[in-house]
Amino acid sequence: MEAARKQRSLPGGLSAEGPGGPDTSDFKLEDFFTFRLVALARAMDRASKPAFARKFGLSLAEWRILAIIALEGEATLNGLAARVGYDKSQVSRVVATLSAGGSLRRVASLADQRSTLISLSDEGRALYEAALTLGREREKNLLAALSPEQRSALYRCMDILRDHLAEMDQAEETSDAA
Repeated sequence: MEAARKQRSLPGGLSAEGPGGPDTSDFKLEDFFTFRLVALARAMDRASKPAFARKFGLSLAEWRILAIIALEGEATLNGLAARVGYDKSQVSRVVATLSAGGSLRRVASLADQRSTLISLSDEGRALYEAALTLGREREKNLLAALSPEQRSALYRCMDILRDHLAEMDQAEETSDAA
């Protein structure tokens, strides 16, 4: 019985003490990295949303779609959804709004007639460039709180975590397939 009660370590600094499950007496959600990361991302979105809406009439989703298309030249709905991490239906609504406003062009793909290629119109390119100036200014102001060394370390850590997450996903897929 004593062996069953032996303490073992769990993610997030929790410990499990036998069949009673984890000891949550000192658990704080704010201590979880993913919780803090999502909270920061949402705070950044809340701070940016009014500026993009006021100056350009853009939602953040619209801004992100414009930016991806500007950087890639053209994209499909599936490609946009994968790149921005939104549902295809959400991307479809954003693209419809931007198209109705004259910012996007749609043409049938020569490679796959079932697919539509989406690109920026001249108006969309001008809107993207103006909004990019605001985006760069906001990012510069936010990152000014960090030293150049801290910014570099932050980006390195983000890259390491992204790569590690991909490895973890791959390992889980491999173990699920076995």
